[in-house]
Amino acid sequence: MYVHGVSILGQGVAAEGPEGLVFSDLDLRVEPGSLTAVTGPGGSGRTAALLVLSGRMRAVAGWLEVDGHRLPRKARKVRGLVRPARIRPGCELEEWHTVRETITERKLIGDANAKTIDSAFALVGLDLDPHDLIGELPDDEQLLLAVALAVAGAPGAIVVDDVERGLPAEQRARVWAVLRDLTRIGMTVIASSTDPPPGGADVIRLAE
Repeated sequence: MYVHGVSILGQGVAAEGPEGLVFSDLDLRVEPGSLTAVTGPGGSGRTAALLVLSGRMRAVAGWLEVDGHRLPRKARKVRGLVRPARIRPGCELEEWHTVRETITERKLIGDANAKTIDSAFALVGLDLDPHDLIGELPDDEQLLLAVALAVAGAPGAIVVDDVERGLPAEQRARVWAVLRDLTRIGMTVIASSTDPPPGGADVIRLAE
């Protein structure tokens, strides 16, 4: 599998929630096929940034382009290029579904098939029992399953929220290593965390 990773350019980007501005004056440049970490303390707008960058939340100021497609006018196109693996809340795997049910659902509603899912599982290093419940899997394997299902559609980029949440250091390092490996097939990977990952990445820092 090889994909054409997307680029993202923005200047003065701001997002607003029910209680006012979430973040503002954000300048960014994401290169195709790169690993970018969106970092900052709780409440700094990391999740909102992923939603904006993937065309799922409207910026209220500044300009933003994904692979030359200007947001918000081309939001639908951008949503096809940038897929969420996990965004909290709202885009997470159902804990009471089995692995098989989750894969079947993705085949029905997405653009993945058995071959691309097998390839994605190999890329992220997963070998799961199809009868296991999602909620009974280790936290890192739950996250990597979500990543694999997003990758199976061969988007130009994926976004992954809260990489470090609930993961001990060893599992966290495993997930970051997988995300970094995905850039080797050309995919752009944007992930949020409190701190930059081990091994380095491009960093977009948000202030509280």
